[in-house]
Amino acid sequence: MHKLQDIMQLDIDYINEFSEMERCPEGVFFYNKEMPTYYDANHAHIWKKVEQAETFLTNVKQFYLSKGLIPRMYLYNVEENHHCVEALSSHGFQYESFTDDIQCWNGEFVILPHNPAIRIERVTDANVQEALEVEMTISTFGEPALIKRAFDNMYRSQHFTYYLLKIDGVACCTANLFLSGRQGRIESVATLESYRGRGWIGYVLQHIQKEAVKNNLEHLWLLPINEQVAKVYEKANFYSFGKIKSIHAFTEGKTIQEIRSAK
Repeated sequence: MHKLQDIMQLDIDYINEFSEMERCPEGVFFYNKEMPTYYDANHAHIWKKVEQAETFLTNVKQFYLSKGLIPRMYLYNVEENHHCVEALSSHGFQYESFTDDIQCWNGEFVILPHNPAIRIERVTDANVQEALEVEMTISTFGEPALIKRAFDNMYRSQHFTYYLLKIDGVACCTANLFLSGRQGRIESVATLESYRGRGWIGYVLQHIQKEAVKNNLEHLWLLPINEQVAKVYEKANFYSFGKIKSIHAFTEGKTIQEIRSAK
């Protein structure tokens, strides 16, 4: 099984595409002052042991406040860093706990019936607006203006490839493939509400699986946001590779649970 460091490195490569990054002994600080409300771009990711919790938490707060940002972080290795968790409240942090599933493709293409109404296109300047319109309807991705800026950043990166599924010419599903070396990760999976529950996203995943083979990837990863989504991906031959426990700590603003629930 991959070590936490290996999985975190793929996450670092992914987030660094739309954030600035500064390393620290315990992990990395990500920030993007131009998009302060884009949560994914403005978090510390800490997976190594925190030796001095009081000093460390003070440094986290000072770092983000100095940039006009809300202090936020993901703390992994929760058992080893229990002393840091215990010190969060005294430093003004709220926190929530997660146990997130990590899924990996098993190498077998999902078998789906041929449907002549389906067309899957790589997103280019010719159809980018259609793809963006699909993504901007997904409230869990954030505010529409924020989604557009994040989409533009990733679409123009050489490490991301977006795909758009159309039914009878109507754009209804999107997803993107992020590449880092020989590792791939599927992100931004979205389906218009009126087209959900019909299995269309399976065709997008099948297409990306074929692209993974063309790119000679060693692994193709997914990080589902909940068990319901994980079950959808299981049907497309993504198996549970393991789980990562984490603490999401923040001094103000919405919780990740609220964002995922689109409250």
